Amino acid sequence: MPTITYNFDKRVGQSIMMLRQQKHLAGFPFMIEGKGELLLNQAYMEYPDGHIEIVEFSNDFRDYSFVRKLNNAEVAVIRSKYHLEDA
Repeated sequence: MPTITYNFDKRVGQSIMMLRQQKHLAGFPFMIEGKGELLLNQAYMEYPDGHIEIVEFSNDFRDYSFVRKLNNAEVAVIRSKYHLEDA
């Protein structure tokens, strides 16, 4: 049974990394959920050039606005936390 869970988790991770790559190749940002470290209506946006911003979504979640850009140290922490260093 643990093998099934491991394979499932691995496939989900691979799918997310593939989506991230596709978004960046198309010139779009990739959204990273804050997992409790941001407000409920906020997320990280990782842009193709590598910078990451915190954004805040409107009430209907159809649009978002800039909150702040992360510095290099913060970007490194986020990349490590979400296993994006080598992706």
